[in-house]
Amino acid sequence: MGAPINVDTLVGCLMIATWINMVFFGIQLTHIYKYFKYYSDETYMRILVVALTFIDVCGMAGELSSLYLSAITYYGNMNYLKAPEAGPRGTYLVAIQITGCIVQCYLITRIWRLSRKLWLAIPLWLGSVLSLAGGLALTCINLIYKALSERWRQVKVLSVWLVTAAVVDLLIAFILIFLLWRIKRETKFQQTQNVLSRLMASSLETGSLTAVLAILVEVMFQTMRGTNLQIAFVWLLGRAYCLTLTFNLLQRRDLRNRPATKTNGGLSGLESGGGVTLTNVGRSTKMLDPSSPYPIEIQVASQQLSRIEPQSHLDLRDDKSYAV
Repeated sequence: MGAPINVDTLVGCLMIATWINMVFFGIQLTHIYKYFKYYSDETYMRILVVALTFIDVCGMAGELSSLYLSAITYYGNMNYLKAPEAGPRGTYLVAIQITGCIVQCYLITRIWRLSRKLWLAIPLWLGSVLSLAGGLALTCINLIYKALSERWRQVKVLSVWLVTAAVVDLLIAFILIFLLWRIKRETKFQQTQNVLSRLMASSLETGSLTAVLAILVEVMFQTMRGTNLQIAFVWLLGRAYCLTLTFNLLQRRDLRNRPATKTNGGLSGLESGGGVTLTNVGRSTKMLDPSSPYPIEIQVASQQLSRIEPQSHLDLRDDKSYAV
């Protein structure tokens, strides 16, 4: 007889991960509903959200199929648990890898639009593509060598995927924090500073979450290859990437709804409907990418505030730059 099999670490952990995943998937669907209800972004952005949701659903189908085969179809079959079907595993691995790459590239594009520095964005894009390549290589090896005893063959490509993804996630988070901090340092508007502080905190939280999960999977794979605990956290990693995107998209609503107020002759906050307009701007006005979750910074030397009609407002949904 071979070594005893712990069903808890091979099937039980996947079942718990599925329960958690379904809860957060419900939250994700709520985010998507709010996105299409409250935002009228460019067509390409809406297509991106739909495509990402479709890829994520395919990944979830692979995860549920893998669990069903292990817990129901091949219930009690220890040989199957030692070498499970590779098809469902390949489906969810590819879905999670593509999802992570899409979300990373979205946030990297935001970095480029904030900084307008290609030398800052290109290495991050390349890192994201390298991570995806490592993940796809891992999937190919999984399809060929599916037994638990052959997981040692996956060590190198798994490290390329997860370590690179973690590094890119952390770099994205810290670069965004730095760019937002630099804008915060230049502005004198208290409400804008408060918004920037919240955005800096959320950038750190979302970026560090995916990075921590990636490193955790890497460590668990290196130390517990005979279990599926690392697979359970891989499923959660895919959900974390999806929620990162939907959270960033919905974050703009708070900025659009924040009323503009007059403070010390300036404009505090971001204008929604029925607010104020700036005239006689002393120096060039700068407004950052309105479609991003990052605030619009208004730099003026001298200005006057005049009332406008409620229907006149700044539309923060389009990828345009405005001169107020």
